[in-house]
Amino acid sequence: MGVMLYKQGRGTKVWGKEVQVKVVDDGDVEDHLADGWVRHPNEVPETNDEPIGDSGVVKKDMGEVSDGYHTFNELYAHRVRLFSTLMNAFRESAWWSFQHHDGEQWDGWVLAGIDTPEGAVTYHLPASEIEHLPKGTEIEFGKEWDGHTADDVLNRLLSLRPKEPATKERKKPGPKPKAESDADKD
Repeated sequence: MGVMLYKQGRGTKVWGKEVQVKVVDDGDVEDHLADGWVRHPNEVPETNDEPIGDSGVVKKDMGEVSDGYHTFNELYAHRVRLFSTLMNAFRESAWWSFQHHDGEQWDGWVLAGIDTPEGAVTYHLPASEIEHLPKGTEIEFGKEWDGHTADDVLNRLLSLRPKEPATKERKKPGPKPKAESDADKD
């Protein structure tokens, strides 16, 4: 399996920090740590909101960027609530834990997942969402991440759709039988 590492930089917003995210083989972890990568987003140093060049433009919190309808923060909140609702719809294959498979915990976060026919779909959810997770689905340790990508998640979510019922082939109607009174006239 791989290990997820983080480094300050552009790429992904994690816990209010602009970071690069990389999955590396277990044997390469130490080299990456020596090169400034860290094991947890909380270990990434804070950035200062300073003007960009002489333009007077200041970096904006990406969570507050909007498409005119929703901010990224709102969309993230929607994703969290949609996933907890989906977990309730598929409670027989849903689970969540305060701990990763190796016992690591992230303060304020839980690991949540649904085992689909195509493999697991997992997210870190804020602990504030626990009240909306299906009762009785907490496990002591989260399941080990299988390396799934964002594209894998999209495909795995589709595997939760109900199967299409088999359609019966309709027979074409034959000639209409003649009424008895019409048959007597021939």
